[in-house]
Formats: sequence, C-alpha cells, structure tokens
Amino acid sequence: MSNRSILSLIAAAILTGCGGSSTSDPAPETPTPTPSQPTSTITATTGVITGFGSVFVNGVEYETDATTVTTDDNDGASETNLQVGMVVNLSGEVNEDGTTGDANTIHYDEQLKGPMDSIDLFANTIIILGQTILFDDLTSLENFILSDLKPGDILEISGYFNADGELYATRIEKENEQTQLKIQARITSLDTVNKTFELNGLTIDYSSATFKDFVEADLADGQQVRVKGEYSALDAGVLVVSEVKLKEKNENHDEGDNRHVEGFITDFESSSSFKVDGIAIIIDDNTEFKYGDASALMANVRVKIKGEFNADGALLAKKIRIEHKTNLSIEGAIEAINLELSTVTVLGVEFEINNQTKMKDESDDDERFFDLADLAIGDYVELKGFVDSEGKNIATKMKRENEDENAETELKGKVSNIENFSFSLVGVTVTTDANTQFEGTNGDDVSQAVFFEQLENDMLVEVKGQLIDSIFVALKVEIEEHDDDDDDSNDNRTEFKGVVEAVNEDSLLVSGHQVLTSQTAKFKVDDERVSAEQFWSIVAIDDQLEIKGTIDQQGVITAKSIELEH
Repeated sequence: MSNRSILSLIAAAILTGCGGSSTSDPAPETPTPTPSQPTSTITATTGVITGFGSVFVNGVEYETDATTVTTDDNDGASETNLQVGMVVNLSGEVNEDGTTGDANTIHYDEQLKGPMDSIDLFANTIIILGQTILFDDLTSLENFILSDLKPGDILEISGYFNADGELYATRIEKENEQTQLKIQARITSLDTVNKTFELNGLTIDYSSATFKDFVEADLADGQQVRVKGEYSALDAGVLVVSEVKLKEKNENHDEGDNRHVEGFITDFESSSSFKVDGIAIIIDDNTEFKYGDASALMANVRVKIKGEFNADGALLAKKIRIEHKTNLSIEGAIEAINLELSTVTVLGVEFEINNQTKMKDESDDDERFFDLADLAIGDYVELKGFVDSEGKNIATKMKRENEDENAETELKGKVSNIENFSFSLVGVTVTTDANTQFEGTNGDDVSQAVFFEQLENDMLVEVKGQLIDSIFVALKVEIEEHDDDDDDSNDNRTEFKGVVEAVNEDSLLVSGHQVLTSQTAKFKVDDERVSAEQFWSIVAIDDQLEIKGTIDQQGVITAKSIELEH
C-alpha cells in the first residue's frame, strides 16, 4: 500500500474517533506497482551435465518441466535418460541472473561406442576401435572402476576432441552387452572407388550406408563424421557401416545471438583468436576471466565460454572460465558444512563448491537431485579439485559414497613440509612407517629412505592410508610426476592392459605394442608368482596381460612385471 493511502486511512480514523464525518469521497488509492518480470535471453549451449535439479550445464541451472529431450537412439527420451558427465546440446532461455533458465530442447549423442582394445592406467588412455581416448580424475565412470576394465569390454564414451584429434572422455559407461558400434572422427584416405575411408586407422566401408545431413558426393578428407555399424559388421579391421552423419559445425547465427560452449582450445592463432568445438572465438578488453587470464589461453587448454556473435560470425567471449587439471584429491567424512559460503570440510581441509562442480550421489541414498543442501555432517565424500590463485581449494567434482570402515582413504596433491619421514598433502600431515609401501619416481618399489631422498616439495604424490587416532598413516605412497630433469631417458611409465597378438622367442605383441622383458622382470599367472620359463610356456595368443614398465616414443614396452589373467 502506498504512503498516500496510509495517510488517508489515518486521517479517516482520527475524524471518526472525534465524532466528525466527511461528506467528500475518500482519496483514491494509488495502485501497487506490478513487479517487473525478469528478462531472459535465448541461448544455445554445448556443455557437460554437472548435476540435476533440474539440469546443470555450464554453470546454469535449467528447468526441464517442459523440455523436449532426445538422444541418438530415442526421440522420446526424458530427463531420466540423462546422466552427469554427458556432453549435451541445449537450447533455451537464460535468465538475467546468468545462473538459472529454462531448457526448450536437450539432445545427447555419444562420440564413441565399442570394445576396448587396451588401457594404460598410467598414461590415462584407452584405445577403442583404434581411437585414442583420454581420461582423468574428472571423468565420470558408470558401472565400473578403471582397474577392473579388460580388453573386449564394451564402452560408451561422451566427450570432446582436443587440438590433436584425441577424444577426451567426460563420461565412460560400461555396457553389459554387444551393441551397435559408433565412431566419431575425421576422415582420411577417402577412396570413392571402393567406397572406403579411414577413421584414425580403422577402415570404414560405406558402400551400403545412408547419409545424414549431407550426401555421399560431398564426402571429403578432413570432414568430421560419425558412423554406425553392427558389432557383427566388424571384421579384420574393416567396419561396414549403416550410417554416416556429418558432424561439422554449420550453425547459422545472427549478430547478437548468445552462445555458451565448452571444450578444448583448437586452431590456436593467438589469445584473441582460436576455436572451441569448431566455433571461432575472439576476446576484447571487456572479456572477464575466471581462474586465469588471457596469458593462459593456448592449444589444448580446456575452457568454458559465454558470449555473443558479432557481425562477422565470431563468438565474442564475455566470460571465460579456465578449467584446471585436478591436482588435489581427498576422501573422508564431512566435518563441517557452510551453506552460506558453499563450503565443506573434510580432514580439516575446506573445499569451495560452486555451480560448476560435478555432483553425484553414489551412496545408498542415490539422490538424483543432489546438491550441497543434501549433505550432512558425517557423510562420506570424495572431493577432487585444484588450488586457485588465492589459495582456495576449488572442488571440480564431489561424490557421496557409502563409508567402508576397512576402506583406504586416498589423498592426492602437492607435497610440502617434508620432515622425519612425514610430509603434508592437501593440508593433511601424512606419516609413514615400516608398513608403508613406497613407489619412486621411475615406478619402482623403493625403501623409505630412498623415497624420501627422491621426494621434493611441490611434487605431485598420491597416498593411500587410514586415519588412526587423528593421525593419517600411509599404507602406500606413490610419486605421480615424472622426473623432468632426466634428459637421458625418453621412456615413460606405463600400466598397460591388452591382448596378446603374437608370441615370439623373447618378446610379445600386445594390442599393437611390442613388449620386451627386462632381466629382472617378474611374472604372475592368475595372481600366482611364476618363473620366466613357466610364463613363456603358458602365454598364448588372445591371452589378456597386465604389464607394468616403460614405453618409449615408438610404443615399445619394456616390462618390469607381467601378469596373465585367464
């Protein structure tokens, strides 16, 4: 009610109380102003789903009550078909606050689906149908843990491509049955006579395929396409496909159209001219940066960008968030939650949670619409993130799990305060003792004394251990980074799983890699230690091997240990 109306009511009350009256009409009330409605902007978005409630993509929470959801295999999908880690294309409206909106359509396509050829757990790479997939601590895993993967497992990959044409996986799902194979990559070795081309070395026979979004006559080397074929249509390195779909960015935009995009920087010319997901990006003096500045922009840096198109069709970035690699990790029970500051504390270490943090509940509660407000003191969580320029621990991934009283807690971070066979990691003091296993800079098992001779402040280290009477005791400590000062060696550590393709007198061919053995190599068959002679008498083509050692620039592996798994 307006001040004027209030004064009129007071005057009338005074007159009535004095016995007086008024014959004139009361002053009309001033109508209450109608609150202005928030404005919204139509926006197209490509990004990773980081949570639900309704759907979080690129830091915006989109309502999905009236959203049309489709997937590659289902035009009538729903929000329940979407999962954290999926890369989606979304069209909708973003509100003036920049953090909420309404999604009109959401579409999901996986980039790759097929049987795993091999995996390197140290290099963080998987080979599927000849395609190289990168993964890291931020990759969402569905239905498996990495160490349990075996050659032949069917995997579905969602992600985006880096400047080298490699597919970075934002999500990996293990399928329970053989399904249709799908591959997205750039065409090479096009042969229009025999109707074949290659995708990263895999021969594609398109003689009986249908074409989507273009015609066969438009096929050309360098085009990015996605092909589909039945599992049974793969034979001797040739896949006969039923569909070829053009995946080049051919978006039409008007000046002023808004666009949100996420991915790796490619086609880098300068910090003010590059591409992300095939879209030309420019910046100006008004571009705002988060977790870095323009000097951090270079090929293969992962970014999230919000901007609008100019008259030349380039996306002028208004905001750029630079995505950092995970350099800290911690597991444990939550000791404190601050909803106002959006922080949680585990083992005395405070992490900041924001609307870009990947959130997933893998506990028995299994909350799909899971956020900070759903957590409670004592909940067991795994946090991964990085330290920003202000020294804050920024969580890029948080997962709630069931606590296993016998489980080992894992820490990963940069070392400080090395003293008396102990050190600090992620703000936690780690102690070692006679029961601790140590892995040195070259991947070998070493003594406590040798490990601490190699250990230096700021080295990246992973620790598995237990909290005993408020003291974190390490059961295993591993130096994660390579010794960059060792110029005499071009070899890198590898933890490789693959299938035997050939057995020679003193070497193996495993998933395309020649494998040599050192004189001190150790051998196991089904978890049992065996001699070299026993191993060579047993190993055969199609056996699955787990190999630890080094790999050179030509892909030759020198094994320090080999385990045969029947």
